[in-house]
Amino acid sequence: MPHHRAMEIDSLRAIPFLANLSDSELTAFAALLESRDYKDGERILEEGTAPSAFQIVRDGVAHVRRRKPDGSERFLGRLGPGAFFADINLFDPGVATASIYAVGATRVRMIPYVRFRAFMEENPRAGYHIAITMLGEVARRLRVSDERLVNSNLVTEPIGTAWLG
Repeated sequence: MPHHRAMEIDSLRAIPFLANLSDSELTAFAALLESRDYKDGERILEEGTAPSAFQIVRDGVAHVRRRKPDGSERFLGRLGPGAFFADINLFDPGVATASIYAVGATRVRMIPYVRFRAFMEENPRAGYHIAITMLGEVARRLRVSDERLVNSNLVTEPIGTAWLG
């Protein structure tokens, strides 16, 4: 059993927002995680619903898809082991902006937001490292999204004259 716990701690330490936690902080965090297994094609998170837990892909692969106006879904990305999602709602509750689907057998570790926030409050040093690293990732995603928007064909005229007749 101790060997299994050490492997779990090592796999969690490889996740950037957990990398700077002490062994005792990481062990306490790991104890709060719940596991859930998904079958191929099973939806892990549904776009438009309010997630209640932060999730980390433990084993397997998940695909991120977003609904288009015609009802079909567009592939946005692939999440492998160590990738996490539903992170923004930890700081700003809202609805999921995409759906997440298991590709093959996929195991996800999750921690309800209430427990996650309590852990961060009870462990301020760990909470600081988690928050600063996660917010850095959110900022990086925002920059990538902004760059895609600027380089897209959505804006075809200068903003100041787009609405002028």
